[in-house]
Amino acid sequence: MDLWGQSLWDYHQGKRSHHLYLDTSFGPLEKVPLEEFFRYDQTFTALDNVALSHCKGPVLDVGAGTGSHSLALQKSGIEVTALEVSPGACTVMQSRGVHRVKNQDLYRFSGKFQTVLLLMNGVGLAGTLSNLPGFLGVLNELMQDGGQIVLDSCDVRYLYAGESLPTDHYFGDMSYCYHYKGQSGKSFPWLFVDREKLAEHAQQQELRCQVVFQEGDQYLAVLDRRLD
Repeated sequence: MDLWGQSLWDYHQGKRSHHLYLDTSFGPLEKVPLEEFFRYDQTFTALDNVALSHCKGPVLDVGAGTGSHSLALQKSGIEVTALEVSPGACTVMQSRGVHRVKNQDLYRFSGKFQTVLLLMNGVGLAGTLSNLPGFLGVLNELMQDGGQIVLDSCDVRYLYAGESLPTDHYFGDMSYCYHYKGQSGKSFPWLFVDREKLAEHAQQQELRCQVVFQEGDQYLAVLDRRLD
């Protein structure tokens, strides 16, 4: 059930009487601000702008969503392929004018790119910390020689302020579930990784990890094969 994609398509068409809700493992049910997925140049965050400034084509935009970052790269003349598993989101991207849209799972996709881009907590697509090595390995294989991975995440230790971190799992291993128009999707894992853990796992893949932007607990990192 592609509830997320359906909600994006409805929003894109101006049908906004229903709201998408997200049930998380760390807090109460919350309404998803769908407008954030339809950002344009003027409403990009500082992190967005820094990430896009690091992109060199060809670019693979992984988990491209509604294609906001792909559209910005296209506008600047950079060749970009938008990869997204949600059929609904892909329909939105095509409607918005993204030229190259691939409705395909990352683990079944092949190609070589100068930049592999993953934004809006792109690390989350790994699912869990235990899956991160394999996830980074797949991204590594998609890079051209001299290429780079540009991604962001957030250190969510702040959620445990005044409390001990969990001992039965990594504190950044979360689970999500979407609810839309009276329907509930399947629960899925979503990872938030701290800077140190990301650097540690990147090194295991023979990748250098450089944090190029940080704002509060959120950060942007560039991973490449140029080890110091």
